[in-house]
Amino acid sequence: MRKNYLYIVFSIIIFQPIYIQAQISSVWNRESSIYYYKFIDEKLDAEKVTFDKTFTREQILDSLASFLTVNYFVPKNKYYQNKAKISINIDSIMAFHSTDRQYRIAVVNIQDFDKICMTLYFQGSSGGQNTYIMLVSNLMQPQLKDPLLDGIIFLYNNSELKGMDHINLSGIISERGIDFGIREALEQ
Repeated sequence: MRKNYLYIVFSIIIFQPIYIQAQISSVWNRESSIYYYKFIDEKLDAEKVTFDKTFTREQILDSLASFLTVNYFVPKNKYYQNKAKISINIDSIMAFHSTDRQYRIAVVNIQDFDKICMTLYFQGSSGGQNTYIMLVSNLMQPQLKDPLLDGIIFLYNNSELKGMDHINLSGIISERGIDFGIREALEQ
């Protein structure tokens, strides 16, 4: 008993509770619907979307990337309105097979030749976090029984994204850390 208690205390100290929650996320992945996630009045909102049943995973991901391009990455500042458009593109999807299921990692390229994202979307604590949540929740759809993606590698203008102060899009990104916000959005 004491050994279990120490393990729980150790786990809570070493692994922050949000990560423990994320590690057991497969318990809640029971949805079969896809959602467009967006912020309304600084709160994550989920809008159910219906796709034709003949759509492939790649077509659905392209549609979700287009949603992000058109609805999130549109500068509202007049200075940036005449600049090149920001676009989100799914470059490739790699599949890895295990005995239980297939895991998928996508390479997603954020094309932003005028570097608008560096100023408007990747800077600041809340702005950087909102961008992270928008990208990961929309492209991964972690609420699904079989998520669209299990990981994402983000490129910025065809180059690896380096760590930034307020947003970490380097390496392979998983849904860890956004589960709680998605659950809350789905319950509204």
